[in-house]
Amino acid sequence: MHEGQGDLLWDAFVLLMLASGPAQERRSRYGDKPALVSGSREIAHLEAPGVIDLRITRDGWSRVSADFGDDPAVRRDSRRRDWIELHLSSLADIERLRPLLRAAMAANA
Repeated sequence: MHEGQGDLLWDAFVLLMLASGPAQERRSRYGDKPALVSGSREIAHLEAPGVIDLRITRDGWSRVSADFGDDPAVRRDSRRRDWIELHLSSLADIERLRPLLRAAMAANA
C-alpha cells in the first residue's frame, strides 16, 4: 500500500480498474510513477497525489461524455486526444466515476 490520501485514491482506483478488465500495475513509461497497463498499452498513471491520467479512446469518450463531461473531477484537453485527467479528492469521486472507469477499460481492451 502506498502512503498518503492521493496514494489511497490510486489504490482504490487500481482495484476498481482491475475488477473491470485485464490489466496489471507496473511503472509508467511516462516517468517514475505507478501505472496500469492492459496488454502493451498504458491506460492510466498517477500524475500527482489525487491526479490520474486515464486513457480513453475518442469512441469511449463519446459514449460517456454526456454523463461526465461536466463532472468537476474530470478534465479533458482536446489536444490530448485519448487522455483525460481525473482530479480525485475522495473515494466518493471514484465511486461516482465508476461507469467512466469501466468505459475506459472497455475502450482499451
